[in-house]
Amino acid sequence: MSNTSKLPLTIVTAVMNEEKLLPAFLGHVRDFAEEIIVVVDYRTEDKSATIAKKFGCRVLLDTGRSGGIVFKNKNWGAKKAKNDWVLILDVDERMDYILQREVRSVVLGKYQPKADLYQTSFINYEFGKLFDKSDQKKKPFIRLFRKGIFEYQTDSTAEGFGIQTASLSSGRWYGKYLLKIPLIRTWYVNKIKGVVTLRGHLVHLSHPTIVDFIRKIDHYSTREALLLFERDKNKSDWYFFLRMILSPLKESLYKYFIWQLYKEGLHGFIASVIYGFYYFLINAKYFRFTYRHKHLKEIESIGNKYDFEDL
Repeated sequence: MSNTSKLPLTIVTAVMNEEKLLPAFLGHVRDFAEEIIVVVDYRTEDKSATIAKKFGCRVLLDTGRSGGIVFKNKNWGAKKAKNDWVLILDVDERMDYILQREVRSVVLGKYQPKADLYQTSFINYEFGKLFDKSDQKKKPFIRLFRKGIFEYQTDSTAEGFGIQTASLSSGRWYGKYLLKIPLIRTWYVNKIKGVVTLRGHLVHLSHPTIVDFIRKIDHYSTREALLLFERDKNKSDWYFFLRMILSPLKESLYKYFIWQLYKEGLHGFIASVIYGFYYFLINAKYFRFTYRHKHLKEIESIGNKYDFEDL
């Protein structure tokens, strides 16, 4: 990333076992910002922290305070920033040239209109193709903000659903309910909060291969299922049967037609199906947790009889 001088900006990223992606990411941003904070998840088993230190980053070691929610670590990193402006990036994201130029202009006080919150949209890279035709790049998220102005909601694991609502509404009731509706949230952010959308994009190396895609949905579906299980451990079998049919179908159709993934050809069709399967996995794992909760004695008895441990 070529520029004349480092910006008075803090870039925050939160990682868990990212030693493969981290060097290229830090090479992309190290000459762009005065401070880079890398928050390392407590479950990390690789050399992410060592790599970050070699690049001169400020490393914060999560000792379990995050509870496995990455947005808690992002909030922590943002609070520790030394600069007035904070930019949140993930290690699989890259700023395009236009976004680099606009971030520089904001931080240096030259950008119009002036605001405290700026959002940017994404162009996903999905198993060999840039998804630059679909509606995904019209769905921006807040990433650049003045320190102390914004923080992520931490009762969800995916940025796209309700993750901004609490801080945007100061915890009021409409933040908990109405702002979780995408169209209402977009209107509220743009009209009430004066959030400015930058013209550039983040190029998201979302799923370089289909294997990466499956691995990611396996990871996140477990976390989502656990959140649902903690809220209600006694759903009926009929509930799961219907949810495992209707929820994946709805999600696939939504991604294919509303997100306009059909514009991405066969790549878009495959992605839509996998997104639907993600919701099947969430409900299947949720069912698994509730079944184990209801039949724990029987499961333990089988384990004792045949000498294996049920996880």
